[in-house]
Amino acid sequence: MCMKKIFIYSLVLGLCTTGLTSCNDDEDQTTDTRVTYFAQLELLGDEFIEMNVGETFTDPGFVATEAGEDITAKVVVTGSVNTSVGAFYRLNYSVSNVDGFAVSAQRLVMVKDPDNFASAYYGESQYGTRHYYGAPITISDLGGGNYLIDDILGGFYAYGRYPNYSLDFLLEAVIHLNDDNTIELVQFGDWYWGSDVPDLIAGSYDPATGTVSLELDFGSPFLVTLTK
Repeated sequence: MCMKKIFIYSLVLGLCTTGLTSCNDDEDQTTDTRVTYFAQLELLGDEFIEMNVGETFTDPGFVATEAGEDITAKVVVTGSVNTSVGAFYRLNYSVSNVDGFAVSAQRLVMVKDPDNFASAYYGESQYGTRHYYGAPITISDLGGGNYLIDDILGGFYAYGRYPNYSLDFLLEAVIHLNDDNTIELVQFGDWYWGSDVPDLIAGSYDPATGTVSLELDFGSPFLVTLTK
């Protein structure tokens, strides 16, 4: 992003200089010799942090400099972590140099609830020969035994097959957890491919291991495993 801005800045500056030269041939010409020092932003600690519900989150911190000068106080942090609710939380850090060129970084915090179906999970998905691991999947409690899973496909498209594309590839779904820990589908949410959605053949939750297992029919078996 910074390089793109530099290119545009240089291009605009070049055009302005050309315009001034052509229109003011008899005037003194000056050269802009300013040097831009880009800000450097470093996150302290890990970019991915895993913790349990109820634990205390302390941001490991960050350091920012510009031309050797400490500008850490100028860093803007957005996002927050609620350790009372199992989910994934993203913290965004950004700082700009004196010329307005910004650099940014991100930290992902996984808050797991070992004793609750509603939690943050690692998503594993397998469809045919394609097999993906480690997608960030969240199950949220809607009440009445119903839960929202932000991707019933376990991140297969959004984080596996098309990781650089829009998160529209996530397939949200409302599911119901029965007393015997079997899982039923209530409804699907909006999806990139419209009504071309799979059928949920079977689903279960193992409280002892905190594992969710889903089998879907997408023309051929589509397997999803969520672990904490």
